[in-house]
Amino acid sequence: MPEPPVPRSAADDDRVLTVACREFVELVTEYLEGTLPEDLERAIAAHLELCDPCVVYLHQMRSTAGTLRSLPMTTLPPAARDRLLEVFTALHGGADTSPRR
Repeated sequence: MPEPPVPRSAADDDRVLTVACREFVELVTEYLEGTLPEDLERAIAAHLELCDPCVVYLHQMRSTAGTLRSLPMTTLPPAARDRLLEVFTALHGGADTSPRR
């Protein structure tokens, strides 16, 4: 799998990051979760000030996340869960309970 794009420093100031649309799309989840470093948050905010399509995309992602949170959590019937665990165990072996070194 290729490496995700990395935001780059602006040519005139190494302390300023710039973010392209593709980079924003790759980082949108972390942006919404608030888990990005401050300099990257600022770079994205600056990008969003200039890029209406990315603002639309951000609103779509927020809306999608909100809609998904409102859906009820479904669970598997116990028989289906047991059968899936049997198949998984058959394919991958049992859980390794030995301590890791």
